[in-house]
Amino acid sequence: MPMQYDQQPPPVYTEQPKNPLQNGILASLNIRPLKEPRGFMKVLQFIFSISAFASTTGFSTSFRFLVTCEQEKNKTFTVEEKITYPFNVDSINTVYDSCEGNKDTIHIGGNFSSDAEFFVAVGVLSLLYSVAALVLYCFFSALYDNNENVPIADFGVHFILAVLWLAGSSAWANSTTNLGSATALSAVIRENVDLCRGNTCTPVKEAGYTGLVISIILGFLNMFLWGSNLWFLYKETRYFKEKVGVEANSGAHPSGPN
Repeated sequence: MPMQYDQQPPPVYTEQPKNPLQNGILASLNIRPLKEPRGFMKVLQFIFSISAFASTTGFSTSFRFLVTCEQEKNKTFTVEEKITYPFNVDSINTVYDSCEGNKDTIHIGGNFSSDAEFFVAVGVLSLLYSVAALVLYCFFSALYDNNENVPIADFGVHFILAVLWLAGSSAWANSTTNLGSATALSAVIRENVDLCRGNTCTPVKEAGYTGLVISIILGFLNMFLWGSNLWFLYKETRYFKEKVGVEANSGAHPSGPN
């Protein structure tokens, strides 16, 4: 007797190809270091390194004063100069049509580019190392845990960058103070005495450097972050672990009475 329903073949399941990222990069991802001080601090160092050098390279200010020609009562003109990174203000040599058909060039004394560029370079190096260290912590954690030289090298780089932040921030703080003094309107007018001799120079706008003060604060904050992280990195080195091991052994096997 024929069957009312034909028997259906069993379904065939084919294995889906796995994403190579899951087998490779993502398989080695370990976010545990991000929950530890050394990893969390590295995220903060990344953020504040960007903030420090970006607030310097992106800074811009200007000063402006009005010149009234005494021999030509109806003639006035404005002297305005923009100050930006790298702050080599001695290169400003704008020519203005001044009084009585003369042409005068603005001069400002001081070149503060070396300290500014050094400060920015420290920020860029810190940014790059923060990224590299995060990759090391999260994707090559086995190398960091099993190779005793890697934590020592990490500690050494942190120490160097902490010193560089201290030196760079101190030098940049001094240069910012001198930059403000060199571009003060009283100093600019005194430097360009021929422009104002026999005429009236009226201050209109002083150059402000609040943004650079913020960059200096961020620089010293970076120094604190890189310096304070040294203790947590020292605990990852063999020197700390050997010290803890010796203390643990001496506590577990106290010497008996003679």
